[in-house]
Amino acid sequence: MKHIRIYLFILIAATSLAACSKFLERPPKGKLEESEALKTEENVLAVLNGTYNTLAGGTIYGGRVQIISELMADNLDGQLLSEDFGEIYRRKTSIFGDYKGDYYKEAYLIVYKANKVLQYLVNVGADKKDRVEGEAKFLRAVAMFEVVRFFAQPYGNTTDNSHLGIPIRLVPDIKPNDRSTVKEVYAQILSDLGDAARLLPASNGEYASKYAALAFLAKVHFQMNDFAKAYDYANEVLVQAESAGSTFSFDPTIDTRWSLGQSKEGILLIKNRTGNFEPGKDLRDRFRSDVRLPILYFNNQTYSQFLRPNDKRKAWLNNTKYADKIVLTKYNHDQFDLPIVHVTEIKLIRAEAAAELNDAQKLTVGLKDINDILQRAGLDKLLSGTSAALIISAARREREEEMIGEGNRINEIKRIGVRNNQNIDRRGSPFNCNGFILQFPNNEKAGNANFVMNAEGGCL
Repeated sequence: MKHIRIYLFILIAATSLAACSKFLERPPKGKLEESEALKTEENVLAVLNGTYNTLAGGTIYGGRVQIISELMADNLDGQLLSEDFGEIYRRKTSIFGDYKGDYYKEAYLIVYKANKVLQYLVNVGADKKDRVEGEAKFLRAVAMFEVVRFFAQPYGNTTDNSHLGIPIRLVPDIKPNDRSTVKEVYAQILSDLGDAARLLPASNGEYASKYAALAFLAKVHFQMNDFAKAYDYANEVLVQAESAGSTFSFDPTIDTRWSLGQSKEGILLIKNRTGNFEPGKDLRDRFRSDVRLPILYFNNQTYSQFLRPNDKRKAWLNNTKYADKIVLTKYNHDQFDLPIVHVTEIKLIRAEAAAELNDAQKLTVGLKDINDILQRAGLDKLLSGTSAALIISAARREREEEMIGEGNRINEIKRIGVRNNQNIDRRGSPFNCNGFILQFPNNEKAGNANFVMNAEGGCL
């Protein structure tokens, strides 16, 4: 990623501070007027490029999205956790807690920067304008998608999705906003991603492309249990992945997705730049197990999922290095490229969506997706003619294994809960209990007396 230039530091510092205290306070005025700082295309692009650093930084996809998700789910052994981690693990968050509070602020900083780019889009040349608009809307949508999954009950929790979601911010100001409904939030996310898919090129270097937008459209529709659209978007991405010359494709081995330059799975991949920008540090700090016992380790129920004979992914969990502790090995690297969305996840979406649709042609495609993943893991393939129900079951199990430590499980607990009215949490909580969503930071209520906070209380 390109550096933010020196003459923009004042502006970015101001906008960052605005995001952190935007509910009450005005950011300090810099010596350089914003309209002057962003009057050139080069400056607008610098802000846009810097937003990717925020997205991949430790507070968002470089660690905190995955860690908060894993803490709330049922894979970890968190009995000894304390402070912020203990609160999140015990599903009893309050207005306090910098770990989740800083995540919330940083996510809305992405929204703020994206809105700032859109505000000054007029200063971008016609040859780049579509791409810049598409990237900004993509970044805004992705940030809002992760926030609504953390801070609101899942899509489908009410029949009309009128339950409260998160604030929608479409302009770069610091005015207090009320919460929109989950229906409204998802509609905005889908609108932004649809625009991004239309505006972005098929190939865009290290930045979001048309296929990154389509992959997130598949993810969002899958979270909504809208299987027809999830299948169509996933299929469009994977047809491209299987075409000659594609920049992304299914890795033939399990060991390369978290590596330096060895994987082609990243539909959006943030490259490591040693000594400059090294994404994933928070993941390594919390999960890495080859140099010390990490703060986060896994429970026996999770480990049992990996005990099928010949399953190569068993190597991702180690139960011998530390007495009575099961640790993750996936992030045992000094650096790695950071996949934001990858081919394996989209294959799992296409497979399960195909089985939910129970169309013969789509079932054949979905079965192949599952068999690709099983075969790569060293397991026997499913037989031709396997029922839709068994493909769904297989897709869910393979998803849990393939995405261990990637923050996937909590969203599956909620999605399947809504889909099947079924509580699959192995810690015994209902999928829509109060503690399965995070409490908003106190700044929101302090800046807006009408802001509705989440109900507090636990799950267990």
